[in-house]
Amino acid sequence: MTIREATPGDAAACAAVQVRSWQATYAGILPQEHIDRRTVELRAAQWTERLREGDDDIFVACDPSGAIVGFTSGGRSGEPVEGYDAEIGTLYLLPEAQRRGIGKQLLRALSAALQTKGFRAAWVRVLSDNVPARRFYEKCGAEVVCETEEDIDGFIYREHFYGWRDLAKL
Repeated sequence: MTIREATPGDAAACAAVQVRSWQATYAGILPQEHIDRRTVELRAAQWTERLREGDDDIFVACDPSGAIVGFTSGGRSGEPVEGYDAEIGTLYLLPEAQRRGIGKQLLRALSAALQTKGFRAAWVRVLSDNVPARRFYEKCGAEVVCETEEDIDGFIYREHFYGWRDLAKL
């Protein structure tokens, strides 16, 4: 498995990974119509813009053939979370790439990049009903920072914010 910085040419592959991951992860958690609105075309346009802007650090995981099987992104915290200056905005893996250590490799690459920019601590938000993701972050050393509610398409969902007070320990 190769972990590398994403390039603008990776937008469509990141979009495909994100959509497949959403379909597998959020079925039964979010309304299906909400999941179905997240198309590869919509996400590809969003990732093309994000990769061109270059505001966040974005890393991809590639299998031996070079195909992208997962990605992560993060940067300056988008909202105030006391004691945390960075945010992990995304971490998505294809279902068949999960539970193989790839997610942790991606997080470590992102953590190293954030540290070189002077960030010390990072948080990530997780839907409370996404128990596998919550367990993953806990195994990676994250602690619950707070719990909150999020309105997604008119439905209220509980979220857990997890965080690492010292990125060097991630």
